[in-house]
This record gives sequence, C-alpha cells and structure tokens, in this order.
Amino acid sequence: MVSYIQLGLALAFLAPCAFAQTFDWSSIEPSRNLTWVKCFEKFQCTRLQVPLDYSNKAGATAAIAVIKYASTAPAEDYRGAVLINPGGPGGSGVLVLQTLGPKAAALIGAQYDIVSFDPRGIGASTPRFEFFLTEAERALWLANPYTSSTVLNVTDDPLALPRMWANSRVLGQMAKDRDTSGILEHGGTDNVARDMLRITEANGQHMLLYYGISYGSTLGATFAAMFPDRVGRMLLDGVPDVQGYYAGDWRNGVLDADRAMQTFFDGCYAAGPNNCAFYASSPSEIESNLNTLYASVLAEPVPVYSSSSPAYGIVDYSILRSAVKTALSTPYASFSILAQGLAELAAGNGTIIYEMQLDGVPFECATSSSATYLNTWEAQFAVACGDGVEVTDSVADLEEYWKQVSGISTFADTIIRVRVGCSGWKVHRKGRPISGNTSFPLLLIGNTADPVTSLASAKNLSKAFPRSVVLTQDSPGHTSTVAKSTCLYSYIGAYFRNGTLPAQGTVCAVDQELFPSAS
Repeated sequence: MVSYIQLGLALAFLAPCAFAQTFDWSSIEPSRNLTWVKCFEKFQCTRLQVPLDYSNKAGATAAIAVIKYASTAPAEDYRGAVLINPGGPGGSGVLVLQTLGPKAAALIGAQYDIVSFDPRGIGASTPRFEFFLTEAERALWLANPYTSSTVLNVTDDPLALPRMWANSRVLGQMAKDRDTSGILEHGGTDNVARDMLRITEANGQHMLLYYGISYGSTLGATFAAMFPDRVGRMLLDGVPDVQGYYAGDWRNGVLDADRAMQTFFDGCYAAGPNNCAFYASSPSEIESNLNTLYASVLAEPVPVYSSSSPAYGIVDYSILRSAVKTALSTPYASFSILAQGLAELAAGNGTIIYEMQLDGVPFECATSSSATYLNTWEAQFAVACGDGVEVTDSVADLEEYWKQVSGISTFADTIIRVRVGCSGWKVHRKGRPISGNTSFPLLLIGNTADPVTSLASAKNLSKAFPRSVVLTQDSPGHTSTVAKSTCLYSYIGAYFRNGTLPAQGTVCAVDQELFPSAS
C-alpha cells in the first residue's frame, strides 16, 4: 500500500482488466479445508468457505481466496503459517504475496509458510464489493475529479467539498441498492478477523501468527481485541489511529506528514545539485520553490501530451499534491524521481509528475460485466466507511470539520476527502473497543516520519495491549517496508522465531540514503 486509503485510490486507476490473472480461481471448489493447488508458478492457492454472516452459520457463504508461499524447511522444522495482510482496506493479499512472499520468508524464516488472502469482498474472494454494472460505468465515475481525487482543495475550489459531498450521497445509495449478495453488511474488519481465525484453524494451528501492514495493523488489533487468547505472534507495522478509524475520524493519520515533507527539503539540500534535481541554496528555499509550483499549477495547469506515450492529461494542483504525498510514502524509491519531476515541471514539462500518479498503466476494457477488475476503490468505502460510525454531516458540518483539521498538517487536504466520502454511506456495522491482554505480546513498528500512520498512533495502541513493545525505525515513509534496515530485520526475525522482544524505546537506523549518489 502506498498508503492506507491512497492505495485504493492509486490502484483504482490501474486498468481494471489488469486484474485478469493467469490463474482461474473458479477452477477451485470452495471448501472448509485448505485444499491447495499450484498457482502462479511458485505458489499454492485455495478457496476457503466461510459463513457470510457468522451469526447465521447455516446461511449464505463466502469464498476467501488464499495464497501460500510454502515453507522450504524440512518437515521436522516446520512451525506453521504466518498470515500477512498488506494493507488497504482493499489491498489484495493474493497479488502482493506474489512479490512479498519470498522476501517475507527470508525475513521471518524458511520454517514458516507465508500465507495471504483477499479479504472478503475483495479481489478474487466472492461475493465482491461491486457498485457498477460495467467497467465502462465505473471508469466514467472515476473520471470525475469530484469522486476520485486524492486531494480535496477546499481553500481554493469552492465547489470541491459540496460536489464531492453530493457525489458521495449518490454512491452510498447506489452501493446499497445494488448489493444483492449482502456483502456490504458482512464485509467489515470484524468478519475479516473471524476469517483469519478460520484460515489459522484450517491450517491445523490454534494460535495466529500474523504480520499486518498499515490497515493490516487495524485488522490485527481488531483480531487481538476479539480473540486475545489466540495470538501466537502479532507484528503490526505502520499503525493507524485505530480508535479514530472506528470513529470515522482520520485526522491523526497526518500528524507526521509535515515531518516527512521536511526530510525531502533537508535531504535534497544535503544531497547537493548533483544528486537532487530540485536543489536550491537552503531547505527553506526548496520548500518555497515547491509552494511556488503549487500556486503556479493552481492558476495555470500544465498540459501533458506526447505522441510516444499513451498517457496524457494535465498536472493541476490535485495531481501535484497527490504525486508529492505518494512520494512521501515511499521516499527511498521516490524522492529522486520526485525531485526530477519537480525540476521539469518548473520548466514546463509535467510528464514525470503526471506519470507518478498513473503508474504508467493505460485504461482499456470492454463494456462487459464488472467481475474481473481489482475493486480496491470500492473496498475502501465498503470497509472503511462501513466500519466507522455513521457520518451524517451536511456541507456546513464538513466545512466546520475542515476548520478543525486544517491546522493539524499542511496535508490535511488528503484526509478531509475520507470524511466527505463516508458522509453518504448507508451500511454501517458497530465499532468495537480495541484493547486486550493477549496471550503473547504484540510487536508494533512505527517510523519517525510516517506521513500516513504516525509514531504516536503506535505508542497509543501499545497502551491498549499490556506487554506490547513499540520498535521505532528512524526514517520517513509509510511503514518500515520502505527502507532496508539490518537492525530492524534482526528484531523481526527474533520475534517470530524465538519470541524475543526488543527493549522498549529501541530505535533502528536504516541502511539507505534518501538521495543516493549518482553512479
């Protein structure tokens, strides 16, 4: 996940047909057992049958798509499956594990299976969250900036908030009316936690071994609160404000966003003109130059077109803000690219900035049934809005909310859209207190400058789970996965293999530079 909610927004614009996979999930008959078949060359897949409604176990069922990167250790050394959720809500564990599986095995240990899944309603799991009748209808909806923008420019665009509010009301009612399977009512995080317990038990384990990333931390904390005596190991990396999530208030997610932005200014200056294309004579001048760019594209968006590229459009304020925020989430991979893009944008070329938020994938699809596209965008509403308390805000209420959150961070414009987006949602589940005395202590990881999940949120959640420990990575970026850290890797491996916790207050450095020297 680029970020908790931005992952869904970024993936929503990938070609929906890109989700068409080389494996036919319908070839597996769902069962209550984990009946594995070979898939995606190096992996094994199955579909686990679970109750759609756990309060009516004799009723309708759901099929959870599960994928495994199998242990390579001798049978006598096998220690069970570690379940991974890569974030979201809406992230596809099936897709992510195809990249993450071998890396996770090297980190955690070859004696474990590395297992992930598409949470109920998402990806290859059925029934799915689907609001649109065709892919074309979906594409038209997402083409409207007042339905899909990752940034809501409340200050300079007086139409932004009321139009997104009105569109959210339409979406909420449409989603409810078109939900013929009942997945909206039963697709929440609490039921995903119950599904994780079913996967664990079906693998012959009594205790859950778990690695949750970003929203996966919310899912893990929910499991730990519901089943505190079933926690064998639980690593939560990039911890959101879980109580705020269930309260429908995401303001604490950007507490450290400005600190992350400052690392770009400081890092670019320290790297010098040879290694940072947006270099200026001081960090404050770099910041000033970026603000000048914001004002420039707000007044005069930059057209982007090339006969050699299928991607074209404009770089306006929203696109530039989205590109910058995305880069803050993955700084070690993105800061140099962002700097080059900003330098070229200042010279009138917006190609790099535009492509940063496209991932370079053009949209192509037929007007047929919408059964194959990756429905991350739908899932963020169905899960996040459905998990939270009902938001009945009027436009005036939302304007007042903006006044409350706008002073928290200069990136508050990336969270106001979440509140607005949920203001028309019609299907809600009861929230739950998140705390518990777990059978084994939790290990929480937070970065010092995470633009999406602040370090303070990890420390606050730790207070709700006695004996848990917060391990800090001294870096910007969203979750510890954005940077290499030998120090951190050693603690993660020791936690899973031996149950060893780091001392409270431990801080790990990273082994990378934000702006690597040009070779």
